[in-house]
Parts: sequence; C-alpha cells; structure tokens
Amino acid sequence: MRHERVADCDWLGAVGGDPATAVGIAIKGLQRHGLKNPVTDAVISAILCCALEGDPTAKMVLISALRRRAKIDPLCNMLRLHWLHIQF
Repeated sequence: MRHERVADCDWLGAVGGDPATAVGIAIKGLQRHGLKNPVTDAVISAILCCALEGDPTAKMVLISALRRRAKIDPLCNMLRLHWLHIQF
C-alpha cells in the first residue's frame, strides 16, 4: 500500500514539538486525507505530543478530531470528553 504524505510540511518542526507547525500539518492532513488514512495517524501523533505539553490549540484540534472520529468509533467520544476536562 502506498502512503501519501502531506506535501510541503515541516515535519521536523512538528515532531520536534512546535505546536503551530503540528497544528498546521494536522489540519491540512485531516482535510486532505480524512480520518482513515495512515497519514492522519502521523499528524495526530504530533498533535497529541503538543497537547500533552499543554498547548491549548493542539488540545482543541485533538478534541475536534476525536469528535469526528466518534461518528465511526464510539470509544472516541469517551476520550474526547476526558480531553475536554483535562487540565495541565
């Protein structure tokens, strides 16, 4: 299976912990590839790391992705609710 990547992205910045870069890549990746693509897993992993570091924008993108994913995977709604109330 061929995996497409999100072109023209600063992956090093995203995986290096730059929240703005990670958010930009995640939004672009979600728009282009949806929720059922390996690229999405990679971009959401970068967002998760930034959210765990306390970045509020990354947290909101993660919550949004979980809300969308909950339509096909009900467990994601529980995770979304936990993320809504988590304080760092």
